[in-house]
Amino acid sequence: MDRFLSIPWMEAYAAHCSADEPLAAALKGFNASIEYGWLDKDYPNIYLTLINGLPQDISETPPQKAQLRVHASQETWKHIHQRELSGKKAFLTQQLQFRGSMLTLLKYMDPFNATFRRMGDLPATF
Repeated sequence: MDRFLSIPWMEAYAAHCSADEPLAAALKGFNASIEYGWLDKDYPNIYLTLINGLPQDISETPPQKAQLRVHASQETWKHIHQRELSGKKAFLTQQLQFRGSMLTLLKYMDPFNATFRRMGDLPATF
């Protein structure tokens, strides 16, 4: 079992989300590098680059610029992973810290929330 937000876990997660045709269709046209990270752990951040809504690169090396940054505490990530907390509610209650374009977040809120739900489909250690 891989650590949550590690490269192997993120590769499986990206493939899992990409295989969901309605979700992939909802993200069509979305291009960004997203930084996922921790507020209270020394684990490395993970960077997912999407082109037209599909994963193109996953790395611990930062791209020139991450357009979106999503960070949370270990407890919050666990609650999201266990589907006790939606990504949308975590964002609205500021448990999930987001930096980037609010317009992009609002435009893609439903597909983003769906991707956070899919995190619970993959086993992970914390």
